[in-house]
Amino acid sequence: MQLFAGFIFLVLLTGIDGFSQTSVNKFSDPVIRDIYDKADRRDTLALLPYLKDPNPNYRGEALMCLASVQAPGLIDSFAPALNAEQDGIRMAAAFALGQTYHPSAVPHLMSALEKEEGLLVKGMLYDALGKTGELENLQWLAGQEAEYQESEGQAQGILRFALRGMSSAEANYRMMKIIEKGTSTVGAGSASYYLGRYADSEWLNNYSDSLQLLFFGERDPVVRSNLVMAIIKARGEGAWPLVEEMLISDEDYRVKVNSIRSIGRELWDQSSRVLYKFASGEDAMLAVAASEAIERNAGERDLKNHHKAVKKSKNRRARALLMGKALEMASGDDKLTGRLTSRVEALYNATDDDMEKAWLLKSFAAVPLQYSFVEQEMKKGLSQAISTYAMETLTLMRQSSSFERSADVMLLQDIDLDDEFLRIFKEGVRSGDLAMVSLSASVLRDPGLNYRDLIKNTGFIEEALDAATSPEMAEARVELIAALEYFSGRESDIDGKPRYNHPINWERVMQIPTRQLIGIFTGKGEIIVQLNVNRCPGTVSAFLELAGSGFYNKRRIHRLVPNFVVQDGCPRGDGWGGPPFTIRSEFTPSPFVAGVLGMASAGKDTEGSQWYITHTATPHLEGKYTNFGFVVSGMEVVHSLEAGDLIEEIVIISN
Repeated sequence: MQLFAGFIFLVLLTGIDGFSQTSVNKFSDPVIRDIYDKADRRDTLALLPYLKDPNPNYRGEALMCLASVQAPGLIDSFAPALNAEQDGIRMAAAFALGQTYHPSAVPHLMSALEKEEGLLVKGMLYDALGKTGELENLQWLAGQEAEYQESEGQAQGILRFALRGMSSAEANYRMMKIIEKGTSTVGAGSASYYLGRYADSEWLNNYSDSLQLLFFGERDPVVRSNLVMAIIKARGEGAWPLVEEMLISDEDYRVKVNSIRSIGRELWDQSSRVLYKFASGEDAMLAVAASEAIERNAGERDLKNHHKAVKKSKNRRARALLMGKALEMASGDDKLTGRLTSRVEALYNATDDDMEKAWLLKSFAAVPLQYSFVEQEMKKGLSQAISTYAMETLTLMRQSSSFERSADVMLLQDIDLDDEFLRIFKEGVRSGDLAMVSLSASVLRDPGLNYRDLIKNTGFIEEALDAATSPEMAEARVELIAALEYFSGRESDIDGKPRYNHPINWERVMQIPTRQLIGIFTGKGEIIVQLNVNRCPGTVSAFLELAGSGFYNKRRIHRLVPNFVVQDGCPRGDGWGGPPFTIRSEFTPSPFVAGVLGMASAGKDTEGSQWYITHTATPHLEGKYTNFGFVVSGMEVVHSLEAGDLIEEIVIISN
């Protein structure tokens, strides 16, 4: 229902007419432009007069901007809008209150719920309550018998509580009943997401038959993929017959991936044969998901099957994951470790693919004795992806359970492994490279490594912080400040957020059609995406600015998480890069369903160029990440993309 409610909301506030791509967007209105410009500049006080404007459109736009900015200090200023005549204004006020994530919003929300008659508005109030309320409010919400049109908001509200660490048997039961009674696609996605991840196994076990009936009666693969997780939690070992059937026969890979992800030690003995088969198969999604499950669950007695799977593996990323697990299982067996190490090095030297080299380097994470080889490859500068993965591998080596044993071995050669890794991390902090600085600063403040006892002079960290002034270094600044706080034992007064550095180009924005289309051309087909300039003008404008300059062309997909997202837009190819600017977050009530185009970030207001497309519903991203478009054609291509695939070109489609 959220998609429908969102459309009504948009009509109420902006009066959108028709569906032509040539429709003029709302920013031809100078007042709306001014409202969004003030929000972009984070001038929240300047937005307050618009809350009393006689034009309801302007009041609604100001509320939406306050929701995006997130202004808990102004709750008393915009809460009165809950009493507005227009449904859209009341919905905007509810969204703005929820986005504060502050308990002082609760009395306003509960008061509004006592008298609200609009079902869609009540749904938005429920959603906001889930972001701001306490356990008693969750129990109240779970006890409401909601109508169909408000049930989506009820499901989302209960899920918001769970995302904040609150759940209950009453909430579990309500979520199951919401699916049983029928709700919107978004509501069913939220309810099933909750059941698969937050309902406790004991409660689920009592309702396992009901859950299975829901599963077999459900056609939506997103909901099915969540329900299968709940059934596995409920039945433990007894879930295997259903899981095996799904892995063999279900037509949607998302159901299979979530089945695989839910497999733990209790199902390992029954499932290992099937998982090793998937890990060595040609389906990239299943191969990676199965290899990750093997990483979590395999033990020494699986070595024989493990080595067979490594030899048969057809997916490069899965093979690297399997090699890493093999090296972990071989820990303590120097002869086997030596053979496996030689094999990884041979694979590494045989490939010209930077991504495969990076993945293979990471397979050494459990073998600290290989640090010199990894450091050597890091310093060669073959590619930023290789160098970054090498540094990430070195941090994992230092945190590995086999580090102490490796350190004892190196002492026999008069090499202090602690000193060697400290040298590497200090060099990383001094390097001036975003990824190197961030990863090194992060590992230095790991309390389990006791670097506080080894580092008495933090001058090198302070110098790195002084040098990290450009917008691209925003994430490094955050890590360096956190490191200084760790070593000093006190909170820093240094602001780590990037300064406002890329104002919205309103001349460009006003030329963007309401339903601007772009084409993402890949070697596996074309994806057509519709952008939402009316809700995310800064993001859409910056994206089109980069696309028009060719910035996105010939970029490789650097991140793939099966049944989650495929991500691109990094000029470095390692997931750490961006343009020479940052833009503001633009949060909206639009749901994160399958096919959403979102903007990656390292925290609020740190977005740049990296974008992702969702494989499935991802409600935990809502209100926290910018949702600025959706796929209108080519989802089959999205589902086929793998890490390392090339984005040939992103084209702005004219009318």
